[in-house]
Amino acid sequence: MVKQGQSYMRRLCAFALLGLLLGCLNPRQGRAANAVWTAIIPDAFPNYVYTWRMSDDGRYREDGRDDLTGTPIQPTLSGRWSREGPHMELRQDGLPYLFDGMVIGNLYGGTLYLNGVARSRFCAARGETPPERCTSAPSVAMDQPVNGP
Repeated sequence: MVKQGQSYMRRLCAFALLGLLLGCLNPRQGRAANAVWTAIIPDAFPNYVYTWRMSDDGRYREDGRDDLTGTPIQPTLSGRWSREGPHMELRQDGLPYLFDGMVIGNLYGGTLYLNGVARSRFCAARGETPPERCTSAPSVAMDQPVNGP
């Protein structure tokens, strides 16, 4: 009887481990699906805040506003997101922008590319509040903001 119970427990543990491993292979599960991220893009668009509303189908919607006045700065944009482990990318529909970065906890940061060229660092925080600052990324060098005075 003990031997049969041990065999059952081994099979149960193997099944649970398999389920856990398969769950880890789904890059969207519990990571960014149906999440809201609020971003700043300090080098290219220093006065604006962007909100990304992620859907579990791999799509997202982006709204942008002036940080000081709250005035919208663009129509709602859309795109696709993908995630593999901590690496996440957002690609805008109809525009050559790519957000390529890493998710660590409730923070997402990396490089914004325009037509394949690094244009700015970006930082985002999960939720409706933007991060307070965005540390410099050594791989991105900017000398002029795109929307500077």
